[in-house]
Amino acid sequence: MVPAASVDNYAGEDNKENIFSIKYTYTSDYNGNTDGNHWMVMFGMREFTSYPYGNGWGITVNGKLWDSYKETDTRRSASIISVDDEEIPFDKINNQREYTGYYNKKYSPMSDIDGNSVVTAVGGVSFQISQFQDYVVMRYSDVLLMAAELGSANAQTYFDEVRQRAYKENFVSTTVSQENIMKERHLEFALEGVRYWDLLRQGVNTAASTIAETTELLSGGVSDTKTISEENIKTTNGLIQIPNTQITLSNNVLQQNAGW
Repeated sequence: MVPAASVDNYAGEDNKENIFSIKYTYTSDYNGNTDGNHWMVMFGMREFTSYPYGNGWGITVNGKLWDSYKETDTRRSASIISVDDEEIPFDKINNQREYTGYYNKKYSPMSDIDGNSVVTAVGGVSFQISQFQDYVVMRYSDVLLMAAELGSANAQTYFDEVRQRAYKENFVSTTVSQENIMKERHLEFALEGVRYWDLLRQGVNTAASTIAETTELLSGGVSDTKTISEENIKTTNGLIQIPNTQITLSNNVLQQNAGW
């Protein structure tokens, strides 16, 4: 079993791996001041806190991502909260939607050892609007993998450097290739908002076939079938809907994306 996480294991903000981050703070209020990281609360376990993880709205992580990692890859437990593996006494399954047993560790709200949100401890109004964790836009490993993908003479060295940090004493070199770089990016940048665009730039058909699935999840404690359609992704070219309000404000200069 993996022991419950400790805040001592977190690299923290502004560490040497970070190249560019969007900064947030805890001073948001309900009067229009919105300088907090408002989306991060979505990833917390719904109606449940277990140190050091704070509660949130309960967006879960697909179990396929957990299974994509080898057991010797330290990024697995660094990226994903596994309720069972961390022996978290989670008793709110019936309160969850699309429950998988996995949550986003990289962007989880945090609590103190007494179960209080860290945002209120520093003066934030509420865990709902006062999350202050930075959003990391680019890390050093991204630069290394981009250089390898672009055909640097040091491609193998850069590729190995990323993987060596992940596997530590269990590291075994793998030949650098486009396919292996994409696999590595999937594991390295999991839950950081990178994977979807990496898939799309390989072609809509590749993205659609990779993303599409039908799976059984628990919603409200009851089995629920979730289907992501390959054809829908192809029809929309992987693009989201433009809000109709924005089309109206542009006097119809903006045209709705195909498929919507």
